[in-house]
Amino acid sequence: MSGGKREGAGRKPAPEHLKKVPYNTKLPRWLRDWLTDPAREASGPVLIEEALRKVHKLRPPEGEA
Repeated sequence: MSGGKREGAGRKPAPEHLKKVPYNTKLPRWLRDWLTDPAREASGPVLIEEALRKVHKLRPPEGEA
């Protein structure tokens, strides 16, 4: 057996209610620039999700990650 698909290999699919979906919104240019700064360790979507969870004390459904 050399190469190719293997049973059980790869990332497991996320539950449907935790899948990421695109959402477009308008932001002030300075905030968009800050979120897209390549020097930032986390991506804009990660920063937004973390901020919303913290400020509004949100948790994913069913206590999932």
